[in-house]
Amino acid sequence: MSTLFKKTLTAATLALIAGTASAASVDLLFVNNSGELELDTSYTDTAGRQLESFGYATGALQFENRAGASFYAFCVELAQDYASTRRGFQTYSEGSFSAGENKLLQGLFATSFSNSLNASQQAAFQTAVWEITHETAGNPLNVAAGQGAFFVQGLGGATVAEQNAFVASVNGYLQAAASYNGPDLYTITKLSNADYQDLLTVSAVPEPGSLAMIMAGLGVIGFTARRRRQA
Repeated sequence: MSTLFKKTLTAATLALIAGTASAASVDLLFVNNSGELELDTSYTDTAGRQLESFGYATGALQFENRAGASFYAFCVELAQDYASTRRGFQTYSEGSFSAGENKLLQGLFATSFSNSLNASQQAAFQTAVWEITHETAGNPLNVAAGQGAFFVQGLGGATVAEQNAFVASVNGYLQAAASYNGPDLYTITKLSNADYQDLLTVSAVPEPGSLAMIMAGLGVIGFTARRRRQA
């Protein structure tokens, strides 16, 4: 696994979020697709139209921002492709997911994300993101064939046993996400582009101790400023 993937929730992503927290958009350049597994899926939208996709590489996507910080993101949409590197920087609008999606995504990252996910696990994690963002309300979180609005039809070059194991892995991630009742550990951001794949990025929320240290530091700065004004 590339070293850059290990920075997904550390310095690189924090640089992206910190640099754009007060902005409405961010410019990103596609660098590489880490996906190695070819996935076949089926999705029925709210209008009853069935979208079947076959043989597309599934995993995390590597990007960099104008400051040169590299990070990975996960796809949100099923029908649109990401912009190739030769198309240069593309502008994405910052947004958020629905409250229900955000809760499940918080649970997904808190329980199943790791800096050491292999190619198959990255693909399973990405598939879990699609299930959370595309499954029809009221349907169980299950990507087995024929289950709900979105499901896995097959895995390129895999045996039936391997496909079943992949589906079981995705469903395991989803069950853990749905059962999670802990605190929000991440800031989850949706980056949207009308022409290219919408993206999901996250940054770690500071731990209480770290936040306390930051607040203490700000207090010292404020106290010093007041002393200077009084002088």
